[in-house]
Amino acid sequence: MASYDLLKLMKRYFWIRLRLFFRQARWGFALIGGWFLLGMMIFRFAGGLSYRDALLNAVYLEKSEVSLWELYSFWGQCVLFGIVISIFFLQALQRYNPQEGCRMLAGEIKNHVLVVGYTHLGARIVQHLREAHLPYVLVDQDPAAVDDLVRDGEPVVVDNAKQDSTLEDAGITHAKTVIVTTNNVETALLVTKKAREKNPKAHIIVRCYVDDFAEILETLGANEVISSSKSAFEGIAPRLTAK
Repeated sequence: MASYDLLKLMKRYFWIRLRLFFRQARWGFALIGGWFLLGMMIFRFAGGLSYRDALLNAVYLEKSEVSLWELYSFWGQCVLFGIVISIFFLQALQRYNPQEGCRMLAGEIKNHVLVVGYTHLGARIVQHLREAHLPYVLVDQDPAAVDDLVRDGEPVVVDNAKQDSTLEDAGITHAKTVIVTTNNVETALLVTKKAREKNPKAHIIVRCYVDDFAEILETLGANEVISSSKSAFEGIAPRLTAK
């Protein structure tokens, strides 16, 4: 079942990338369509051809004997095929931003684990989710930190988690669990508050370095607050009483 879900995710990412390409190249396609439409009108009204023959001539599937054909063919090859296809489409491919593709993929995922912050803990959680083939989305604003994940086409939103648009693109309203692992206390507080407002049913887990903020995080909507010092103490305490 997990392999099936992974295959679906890979197919979905492929179609997202394809949609992204067409969106980036939409003006090129519009120009080609406009050129073909113009050619059809010229062949129809200036050349006296039927709409069918005019269309076939405009898309170079038929060659008429009208004098306009050579001129149209010359400019078509020079302007459209020579410039638009070889330059515009090539630039569209070169300008493809994998971060945007990953962001689009993230917006398609539902019932997932939303991880905020690619810290040491966040990296461990993401690794576990990937190995278990569980749906997840990662949010981190450091492109260098998540570069490997972006190159692999993982659902990563490279942006500031404190912004509403970032959380929305990460599918906050459809997340099953939200895990905040950021080292920034302000970010943890704000993300917890916004996550609870946008998704009342999500289970929110927050890692907090400062114990004084644990109660505040719970008030803002966190279901669980993991204090670093508390976790360390719980690990050390049994050894203090050991004989």
